[in-house]
Amino acid sequence: MPSREPEGLESQLNETLRLLMTRTGLRQVDVAEVIGITRASLSQRLLGHSAWKLDDLPAVADRFGVTVCELLSGYAVIAQTDRLPPAKGASGQTRL
Repeated sequence: MPSREPEGLESQLNETLRLLMTRTGLRQVDVAEVIGITRASLSQRLLGHSAWKLDDLPAVADRFGVTVCELLSGYAVIAQTDRLPPAKGASGQTRL
């Protein structure tokens, strides 16, 4: 029987999203709005208590300016390929 590792992939997705949110200054409510769920529902997904829906990933990836494949590959891969979205500075201004 093939081994199944959704926890690893979901964990990586959650970590990637948290890091992208920190980098861009987006809040949970901002990301939740993109996919039409509440901030509480997004929080449950980011904590691993609720599963992601595949149909939500394209909108989330688009919000960060990455592809779904990049989103699932992890933050390090996005950084290595110079595809990170612009960072927000302490003043809230976008840093390039």
